[in-house]
Amino acid sequence: MKKLVILVIAVAFLAGYAMADIGINPVPETQGITTSTSINGVGNFASATEIQWRITDQVAGLPDIPPLIATYGIYESTYTEDTQTHGVGLMLYDKEMDVETSGQISGQWNIEATKQIAFIGVDGAYVVSSDNIMVDGAKSYADSTITEVICPFAGTISNTIPAYCNRAEAGSTIDMTVANVRTTTTDRFVQPSGDHPVELNHDLRVTELITDVPSVGLASAYMEVLIQEARAPPEPVDMTQLMERIEFTEETSFDGAITLFDKLMHYESGMVR
Repeated sequence: MKKLVILVIAVAFLAGYAMADIGINPVPETQGITTSTSINGVGNFASATEIQWRITDQVAGLPDIPPLIATYGIYESTYTEDTQTHGVGLMLYDKEMDVETSGQISGQWNIEATKQIAFIGVDGAYVVSSDNIMVDGAKSYADSTITEVICPFAGTISNTIPAYCNRAEAGSTIDMTVANVRTTTTDRFVQPSGDHPVELNHDLRVTELITDVPSVGLASAYMEVLIQEARAPPEPVDMTQLMERIEFTEETSFDGAITLFDKLMHYESGMVR
């Protein structure tokens, strides 16, 4: 069979210049959640995962936000995955999920999920699968860079960390009668210090089921980012005054016989990166 389409797309979004997210410190008691799923069969299939996470360093705690008191911050993150077949099909499904609430450094993740699907529908059956990851962080301001960042040179950029309110979201959906799909989803926002940037990643890769047998159906992926930053120049200023606003959106989709659909989406925001 002729290879009908090759689509390769990479997106990288790096937010902020020196002044940006510093993440948030973990609470003293930390948790780890891990699941592993492997399915190989013919029939109907359904699987769903959801996590909602809010964490603050504000003394009064989550019930009293808003308002956000000076020098304190809050982070929120969500992850969802929903996969189900409509009709009978041959399904191979593997999913690894890891949630870690302790402080993570660069190369480690608070939420990490990988999913692999191979599917052949019988009599027009199809599989629908969607993933979504979001991280949202806000901080009024920090009085001293020294208390937030280990790097001794951070203070030469700014002695204080101004207010910010940043949000990033990415996800993908497939709707296919024949599918060979892999997704990788990660984020990090709980960390021991501001030396490690906040990150969010989502990758979607659709390939041939076997040589010369393409995946068939719809593949779509998107990313949305909203950046709102204050400024802390040398002279005294209001560090809660909005000085920068960036909005970014992108969506890519293809419907048909797919030999390769590869989309990589990356968000990174930090004082040190």
